[in-house]
Amino acid sequence: MPFGERTLKVRNSVPGPRTRRPKRTADRPPAATPEEKRPRTAFSAEQLARLRDEFTENKYLTEQRRQTLSKELGLNEAQIKIWFQNKRAKIKKASGQKNPLALQLMAQGLYNHSTVPLSKEEMEQAAELQAK
Repeated sequence: MPFGERTLKVRNSVPGPRTRRPKRTADRPPAATPEEKRPRTAFSAEQLARLRDEFTENKYLTEQRRQTLSKELGLNEAQIKIWFQNKRAKIKKASGQKNPLALQLMAQGLYNHSTVPLSKEEMEQAAELQAK
């Protein structure tokens, strides 16, 4: 390969769990009727056990590990990636920890995605951050 020439890494051409639909325009009706939606992935007990074991070992997967799991479990790489993202989000939500930047923005009234009001302690934390 000549100096400076770059090659593109060709990814596995297996489509994701959902196919991309063209954006809706005014002259075209919505594409996703309930009959056309992809059904929710139902993981087998064995798949879930394996995913949980992997998650216990490491909360983040390398691309190579994700590809290996995909082949071993008979799942899409995207399905595995989303399962790990959802699991991390669930743990983060359950822990109740709030990001310091989110607290600061909440104190300024610029951000509130929380379904639960801030506690007195969280409001004080946010005020301290805003004062800095």
